[in-house]
Parts: sequence; C-alpha cells; structure tokens
Amino acid sequence: MQSTNITLENPYYAYLFGFIQTDGHLYNNTRDRGCLSIEINKQDEHILWAFQNLIPFNSSITERVRTTNFSSDNKTVIWRVYDKRFRDYLELWGLPNGSKSQLIKLPSCRFSKVDYFRGLIDGDGSLGLTSKGFPFLSLVTSSSYIAIGYIEFINQMTGQVKTSTRNTRDRVYNIVVYKEDAQTLVRQLYYNNCLALSRKIIKAREVLSWSRPADMTRVKHRKLWTLEEDQFITNHSIECSMKVLSRSRNSVEMRLWRLNKLSKQSVTN
Repeated sequence: MQSTNITLENPYYAYLFGFIQTDGHLYNNTRDRGCLSIEINKQDEHILWAFQNLIPFNSSITERVRTTNFSSDNKTVIWRVYDKRFRDYLELWGLPNGSKSQLIKLPSCRFSKVDYFRGLIDGDGSLGLTSKGFPFLSLVTSSSYIAIGYIEFINQMTGQVKTSTRNTRDRVYNIVVYKEDAQTLVRQLYYNNCLALSRKIIKAREVLSWSRPADMTRVKHRKLWTLEEDQFITNHSIECSMKVLSRSRNSVEMRLWRLNKLSKQSVTN
C-alpha cells in the first residue's frame, strides 16, 4: 500500500493525518532532530503496520508493557518516524509540536474530508448502538476549530444543524448524532475497503444494520439558518430576533455563538 502521493487529497494520508492529530505526538529538537510517535493499545496495532507500509520513509514499531489503574499488564504498541521529510509534511499540513489537543485545526490545505474525519473518530470518537439499541456516532474534542469543522461536515452530510458547547467537567465538546443521521455519516465515513480500525468497522456494520421500528415516530430536523437570518441576528437584539424569526432564545444564542467562532477562526487563518 506504500504511496508516494503524499497529499491530504490522498484518502490514506487524510486518514493518517486525522489519526495523528488525536493519538500522535510530534517532537522537534535542535539540529533538525525530532520524532513523530503514536502509541496505542496492542489490539489496534494493525493500523500502525498499515501506516508503516503507507509512507515511503523508514519507521519502527515496538511494544512495551505498562502498569495502569486498570491493569498491571497493559500492552501497547508504538510507531516512530524520525525522518525529517515526513515531519515537514506534518508541519506543512498544520500539526503543532508537543501538546496539541486544544490547538489542532482542520488541515491547512485541500483534503479528503470523509477520510480525515474518520481518522479523528477512530482516534477520539465512538460508534455503535446505545443501551436502547439506537445507532450513534460521536466525536470528542478539546479543539473549538475541530468542533466547528465537524459540525459543518455533519450539516453537509445530513442536513442537520448541530450545536455543541464544552461540558463543565472536562471542558471538551462531545458531538453526537443518532439513528438515521448516524447511519448516513457512518455510510459515508466507513465505506468498503477504507483504512480504519478493525473494531470500528465492526461497529459500523452494527450501525448500518439497524432499522427504525414501525411504531417509532421520526422527529423532523430543526429549521436551517439562512444567510439573511444570520445577518439579521447580528444586527438586532436577541429579543427582536426571537420575535421576527420565530426562534427560541437558545436557538438564537447558539447561532450567535457559532457565528462568532467561525469569525474568529477566519481571522486566525
């Protein structure tokens, strides 16, 4: 599977970059020395072998045993790449050095969205069936940039307008979709023969096998915001916007928050 087409329009590299943003660590030192490393549980080591076969640079895969709060025999696998040429690509695409959870952003170039977001979900997301048997797909992130980008992706794929705020305990965004919306996203993200964690592919099949019971009422999506409505709420009070647009206070306030975030991201970029 080795590919010299090192671009994020290449589905394999788009997935790899998303995965690196969640589970990877980029370290740079003096005299061009440094390393990209990913450490994951041994059950998922197959993905690291796929990464090693993908890139045209030398890399190593090693194992270690750690003692954690849950196990005294926790086996992990580490993939390391020291080649500066590969690290240069990662930095060019926007990967920061060191601690990065709140700093990561969408790639700074054209990229394959479905593969990139699948990489993020394989690293920091989950999917499957709830305790009540409903399909779900979630992504947890500390980055406001990623949260906004993923919410936009959900809207493009499903038409659903999602909002999200940081939770009070961990200060992270937990963005979840359910039922048919989850199926729509999973169908796009986990297509046949895509690069992904094996256990997530199994969960994807569970999601797609679900059928809505005949007696379960389907809730309509919330009304989409238009450009004219966005312009109106940014130039009028919340009370006036609620009355004129027939929107709830929460709807107007969340839309203003989202527009403010998008504006800040635009200025930063």
